[in-house]
Amino acid sequence: MARWRLLLMKTLIASFALMFGALDIGHSIELPKGYVLAEDSTSPDGRYDVTVPLMDELENDPTAHNSIVDLKSGDALGAIKANTGWDHMNHTSIMPTQWSPDSSLVLWYVDGKWFPWAYVLIKIEDGRIAWQTDMLKEAQKAILARTKEAAPEAYAAAKKDNEGSGSAFPEGFSVDVEASEPVGLPLKLNVSLTANPKGIEGKPNVESHMEAIVDKEGKFVVKTFALGPGKSSRF
Repeated sequence: MARWRLLLMKTLIASFALMFGALDIGHSIELPKGYVLAEDSTSPDGRYDVTVPLMDELENDPTAHNSIVDLKSGDALGAIKANTGWDHMNHTSIMPTQWSPDSSLVLWYVDGKWFPWAYVLIKIEDGRIAWQTDMLKEAQKAILARTKEAAPEAYAAAKKDNEGSGSAFPEGFSVDVEASEPVGLPLKLNVSLTANPKGIEGKPNVESHMEAIVDKEGKFVVKTFALGPGKSSRF
């Protein structure tokens, strides 16, 4: 029994050493004022992480953004080109960052109430950002255009009914994007659109869904499209 306890103690000590060692790497770099590292965002190899601006300090700074940083050098690889994820926002939260096993791909996901606030796939090569694809914006453009062409009257009625919804709702519609797991290339995506995410009775509505991929060059490619409810878990 004593031997078993000694082995357990050594295992726990080793685990804590590894954990605190990883934290030391992350906290040893000097971040710009008003930024912190996102929770649950370190790459599998421990080299990269993502910065998040602090709402209390940078709320009025139009240049505030998220960046990929190198934890060894402290250098920023570049900004994530999407809606900014802050340390705290209403109805919005930064999700645990998904990486490919080799740390060459990162899926940056900031969740919103009815659809993602930011949904970006980033390719890292030789310590730099090779490309990044704003999957939310690409999906919105593609499914809106196809839905409008397939059901012009229903599209126009729903768009008019949803006027004033805000810039987060393109043309007044809700568009959800969900990627397959694990993260890899090509990355498969399910895209769903609705004009009535709350399911309000009597409200003009049109729904559609689409399958797409992000290919090895970072290009967003539509594979299938159809009218009707999609596979979204939100609406």
